[in-house]
This record gives sequence, structure tokens and C-alpha cells, in this order.
Amino acid sequence: MQLVRIQDDLPEDFGRLRAAADAEGFRALARLAAEWAQDRDAFVCLLGAMQDDRLAAIGGLTPEPEPQDQAAMRVRRLYVDPAARRSGVGRTLVNALLQEALDSVSLVTINARDTLAPAFWTAVGFERVTDLPWSHQFVAH
Repeated sequence: MQLVRIQDDLPEDFGRLRAAADAEGFRALARLAAEWAQDRDAFVCLLGAMQDDRLAAIGGLTPEPEPQDQAAMRVRRLYVDPAARRSGVGRTLVNALLQEALDSVSLVTINARDTLAPAFWTAVGFERVTDLPWSHQFVAH
């Protein structure tokens, strides 16, 4: 697996990954395509995980959109190809995004609303929270 920083166009294989997400009822990659077309600078970082010359996962970081007492970043538009799940691709991608974020902030958030994602986020070190505008957070100590 190779992680690549996406700076210009979305990867050639993005359409295939988006179709998989759409088929599962996840709108994250449709939103990513629209956001990327409108303002690439909204993302602090966008990474793709390549496996066997195919885009196996994608995810990015933006500044936390909810007002805070401290600077924070939010993991956004993370999606792992169903064929690549449980192979470590998602964990590797999240760890790279965390490393990128923790260079400048100590709080990283995610809003995981679906039924599968919360278990993934706690498995990669995020804690579930309530009464906040996000569902999970990672706090560097």
C-alpha cells in the first residue's frame, strides 16, 4: 500500500470508489467531489491509499467547522473500498491523517453517524463523546 497526497485532480480511480460508496448509501465521496471542485483549499490535507494500483481509500482533514476554545481539525470524507476493509488500509490512512493534524493541533474530531463507523473510530484511538458537535475525538496528551 502507498499513501499519496492529493493536490490537483482527484485520482483517476476516484469514480470507481465513489460508485462503491454511492451503492452503499454513503454520500461522503459525492460531497468530496463537490467540495474539491469548489474549493480545494478547504482541505488542509487529502490523502489516498493505493493498493495494487487502485484507490483503496481516501480521506481528508479540514479545520473543525464548529467554534472551539482551541484549534482543532476534523477528519472528513473518509471511505474505504469494501474489498479493502479489514486489511489495515483504513487504520493506516487515519494514522497518517492524525500525524498530519497533530503537527498543528491537539484535538482531532470526526462525526460518525452510521452504524458501522463508530466501532472503527474507537478501534483507531478516538473516544466517543456526547453533547458535542462531533461523535468522536482524538486528544493528544
